[in-house]
Amino acid sequence: MTQTQKRARFSILTATLLVMAAVLALIPSTAVAYADIASGNTYANVAAVQARLSTLGYYKSTVDGKWGSGTLSAVKRFQSDNGLKADGIVGSGTASKLKVKLPVTGGISKGKTDFNVAAVQARLKTYGYYTGTVDGMWGNGTLRSVLKYQSDRGMTVDGVVGSGTASKLGITLYTSAKSGGITKGKTTANVKAVQTALKSAGYYKSTVDGAWGRRTMCAVMHFQSDCGLTVDGVVGSGTENKLGITLSSSGGSTGTGTTTNISDSDLNLLARCVYGESRGEPYNGQVAVAAVVLNRVKSSKFPNTIYGVIYQKGAFTAVDDGQINLTPNESAYNAARDALNGWDPTGGCLYYYNPATATSSWIWSLTVHIKIGKHNFAL
Repeated sequence: MTQTQKRARFSILTATLLVMAAVLALIPSTAVAYADIASGNTYANVAAVQARLSTLGYYKSTVDGKWGSGTLSAVKRFQSDNGLKADGIVGSGTASKLKVKLPVTGGISKGKTDFNVAAVQARLKTYGYYTGTVDGMWGNGTLRSVLKYQSDRGMTVDGVVGSGTASKLGITLYTSAKSGGITKGKTTANVKAVQTALKSAGYYKSTVDGAWGRRTMCAVMHFQSDCGLTVDGVVGSGTENKLGITLSSSGGSTGTGTTTNISDSDLNLLARCVYGESRGEPYNGQVAVAAVVLNRVKSSKFPNTIYGVIYQKGAFTAVDDGQINLTPNESAYNAARDALNGWDPTGGCLYYYNPATATSSWIWSLTVHIKIGKHNFAL
């Protein structure tokens, strides 16, 4: 290669590099804009940082759990004002100054049951922190609201509703499942009256069907919170009066009857069936198992007693493998009572099965009406 050719090749290479440098210069750098949180830019961590910065006046945008230039600028200003290195990275020093406990997972110390979550949502909605529906389901909207509430109240911002946060909110949390109710009985007539009143007041959005369930309980709790009543999901005299209704303590259809009309032995047997067949399932799934037993009692296709239905040959796995003899927990008893008081999440189903473990061939020919947890409920 001649010297002239070498010089030409060098000139071309140099020109190419200059062009590449010019193009790269036009591309905005994202390394600084996305400086992160040392323990991870998760939704929960970012939302917690934003909540504190918002309370302290550094962050003016929505607490949305998304790291961006607005969050970065707010972190840097906070760091600068507090004698920290203004690098926009939330490490242990910055987190400590912010009073944020990272990493944030969020939750409820006594369990994210429908009741506990609904109680938290109801109070936060009353106080203006929660804008979603009181539905008893934990999600980012609930977590974000908890973080902001804790921040504004000067509490440790960890997203966990423990005794301190619960006390501030004025609610009582429970380690066992609760489903609310009506002190005069969850008869079809009473439940319909409650649902109708709640619907008129804008708290209940579903069908007035006379069946007590999570949506009705959540609507009651939201109403109670806004009215300054104890948020327990139970329609007692105070809630009844606020709703402007008069409930009956004896009349109306009760579906399978109230627990006052059943023997202790039948209640215990039904609870044992629920525990043996569905412990670990969602609470409404446990009620559904009890409801299937009661639907069979009413059907001409099956024995007409709880004992007869449960001990019918081959009917329940819990009887075949002996789990029917295990001691039920409070959740199983509550589920049995709720089913006896008329709550049927299945809508009248006579069968249920776990599609992952079912071995019977004919079960697959049934029409599945609803799926709850791991169980298909069929007619």
